[in-house]
Amino acid sequence: MFSKVLSRSILAAAVLLAPLTAGAGQAAQASGSSISVKLDGKSLPLDAAPKVINGRTLVPYSSLVKALGGKATWNAGTKSVSAVQDGVTVKLTIGSTSAYINGAYKSLDTAPLISGGKTYVPLRLLSEAFGKWVTYSKSFATVSINSTMTVTTSTGAFTLKKKPSRIVTLSSSDTEIVYALGGTVVGRSTAIGKVYPPSAASVPEVGSSHGINFEKLATLKPDLVIASPALKTQQATIEKLGAQVMFNSHNSFKEIQASIRLYGRILGQESKAAQIIKEMNNQVDDLKKPASKPKTLIVYGAPGSFVIALPNSYPGNFLELAGGTNVAASFKGMDGMPQYAELSLERVVAADPDLILFITHGDAAEVKASFKKQFETNPAWKSLSAVKNDKFEVLPSDLFAANPGIRAPQAIETINKWLLTVD
Repeated sequence: MFSKVLSRSILAAAVLLAPLTAGAGQAAQASGSSISVKLDGKSLPLDAAPKVINGRTLVPYSSLVKALGGKATWNAGTKSVSAVQDGVTVKLTIGSTSAYINGAYKSLDTAPLISGGKTYVPLRLLSEAFGKWVTYSKSFATVSINSTMTVTTSTGAFTLKKKPSRIVTLSSSDTEIVYALGGTVVGRSTAIGKVYPPSAASVPEVGSSHGINFEKLATLKPDLVIASPALKTQQATIEKLGAQVMFNSHNSFKEIQASIRLYGRILGQESKAAQIIKEMNNQVDDLKKPASKPKTLIVYGAPGSFVIALPNSYPGNFLELAGGTNVAASFKGMDGMPQYAELSLERVVAADPDLILFITHGDAAEVKASFKKQFETNPAWKSLSAVKNDKFEVLPSDLFAANPGIRAPQAIETINKWLLTVD
């Protein structure tokens, strides 16, 4: 009964809108294509062939909504169509490039139209609004809609049950990557300094790898939480809130790029991810590397709690890419913190670094003075090359106090500049 009423309404609208949509219909026919559409690997039953307009695939509205498990309605007065599925409402208007998903505005490249008595809508917009992934194979002229996606994280395979629309990130680098790919988050990690990007500053803070504010997290109603593997003990609690939790981390330049590819795939922005990675590589490749590979010690922490960054930490990896040699390469990592080693004056003296770099959340001058005071009473300390030449530098906290993620090239360039002063 519903389909008959909908068909009569659409047909009536077609007659009323004939002067408005005739040209669009002709354009659609001229741009027609033999594109096939598949849903989870099976051909999607459409009651008319798809049309390609302005590079966008449009399909009969009622067929698509039904196949995706939604319900459709037509408003003859406003000449608009609506679809509802699992709490998501999409509203579109014939001839308009304005769409609304749960009331939020979305601009369209191609407006819905009526042709041959049928309403055509952008396939990608509706499918993604309903939590599906859409990909196009030019070689096979096929548009594929998928309900799930299996990806590979730093901890292994992970299957997403739907394309996320409400993401929470528990590390600042993940937040930056998501935004760089054109996405947004509804919750982010608690800031320890300036928030990047600035557009995420107003997003609610929900904690970090050290702890989560579950009350705040519950109010945000996330469908995906991206967390450090260190939070695996909290998985069950997060999932009780109705969200999937994906464990992923990155401690090197290549691992950061792997995360960019991963999030690009999840967000349907693989081309954007590839472009970002290319630009990152170009920035690092363009650096002038020091010929002598200065021996460098990277100290992380605050007065009384200094540790040394090893090559498998992000500062240690950045040092090598900048053209330096990590004097702590052979140091043993700490239990529970394998990317860092305990500070040993004897080993530092034996390594004789040319340059000592500091990373701290606190006052840079205070940290530098405290470090020197801690060891300068030892006669062997004065024999160090870095001490003799006063090569103590504090790295900018906005690039090093936490993994900078997408800003890794700037961090590497910063170290590179200090290395060149020693070379």
